[in-house]
Amino acid sequence: MIPTSREPRRTRRRFLVVAAIVVLVLVGASVAMAAVALDRGPRLRAVTGDVSLTVSQRDLTLTLRTDQPLDSSSMEGLRIEPAAPADIDLDGASVRVRFTDLLDFDTVYRIVAPGLRSRATGATSAVEYTFTTPSNTVTVLERGGAFDRVDDTPDRVVRHDLSRETVTTLLSAPRIQEYADTPDGVVALVLAAEGGARLQTVDDAGVEATLPAPGRGDIRLLRASADAGRVGYVFTGPSADGTTEYTNTLFLTDPADDSAPRAVHGIDGMPLRTDAWFFVPGSAYLVAQAADRSLVLVDGTGVAPPRALGQLGDLRGILPGTTSVVVSSDAATSVLDLTNGSVTDVTGAPAATSTLGSLVLSPTSVLTWTGQEITRSTAEGSGVPLAVAGSGERLQEVCASPSGRHLAVGSAPEAAPIDGYPARADRVGRSTRIVDAESGEIETQLSGTRPDWCA
Repeated sequence: MIPTSREPRRTRRRFLVVAAIVVLVLVGASVAMAAVALDRGPRLRAVTGDVSLTVSQRDLTLTLRTDQPLDSSSMEGLRIEPAAPADIDLDGASVRVRFTDLLDFDTVYRIVAPGLRSRATGATSAVEYTFTTPSNTVTVLERGGAFDRVDDTPDRVVRHDLSRETVTTLLSAPRIQEYADTPDGVVALVLAAEGGARLQTVDDAGVEATLPAPGRGDIRLLRASADAGRVGYVFTGPSADGTTEYTNTLFLTDPADDSAPRAVHGIDGMPLRTDAWFFVPGSAYLVAQAADRSLVLVDGTGVAPPRALGQLGDLRGILPGTTSVVVSSDAATSVLDLTNGSVTDVTGAPAATSTLGSLVLSPTSVLTWTGQEITRSTAEGSGVPLAVAGSGERLQEVCASPSGRHLAVGSAPEAAPIDGYPARADRVGRSTRIVDAESGEIETQLSGTRPDWCA
């Protein structure tokens, strides 16, 4: 049978009809989706800010970023549960929450925005962000005895979770001179009885490794920073290839890779020699005191060049709960704010030549101590006893937690012998009390020495 000319026309007609229907469906779907989008309120797109620092740093800001610019009415009903002191404001498509005080440990917080309103469409939506603050933990070093002991009793790095009342041994090894907490575990300087040392790490899964050292020599002032992602220490000795001799030189290494440690360079471009240095909390920076007694601010990642801070006195440490440093001279003890370079003298602080132990908690609050008593002095009044040594013991050291809320008070029996470790030697049988910095109330007492707070 010979086809007629009508069949191609029918085929073309059917095609056009089907195509028209498809186009109409797609147009309808697009219109529907556009209508839904116009009717949908703002959604949470991202959150910036480190919630783990809310227990140790005041004025920390969390920023909740949405996918639409926000109308000012979005502030209505915006709150924090449980209640916490904070300044909250809107900025374009962001809700900024600045916590003006420290948050509680091991607590679930919710930032609740019941009616975020789009500035463009007027559509509203309810948004919540939930986070849990870290537990209150303290890590201590429990030494197994004197350095020259003949038995195999190991030293242990032990973490106490005071919020949940749990105890975990992070690392066990003979003759641990010092250690530092890392983001996922701990790093320890382990000494050999016949000489030599290694930097041993262990992560939260219990996997151990050894970090490469610049060479065979003396390592001390071991520290670690989660923010910088680095481990640092001061090294004295020849390089591994024997071509360079280092003296009190600051080195940094990235525990995430196997690359060789990097010598930190000072303002003059030479390896930085130091006897005092600290990582700056909440940043990738560190501050060190150079051999000429000047202070240097260094980018731990090596990206930015070092910056001179001047000769302000001996570097004492980081002011608790801040990114400022404490310096002490014969004239005064002061706080240097690294964010703006301002220097504030500390009221009532002893000079650098004082025989009293001292610790600055704030520009207006100072602790001093002897072997028998800790006293807190403020700008408003004279010294008030905070804690005393127990019968037959002597106070050895006092340091503050990163937040400044607690003190670690080390003590040892009066007649206890020195353990003989080459560096960071201590009294045998030393223990540590965790004390409320305001009331002096003892929260717990632990076996061991040098909590991770006491860098």
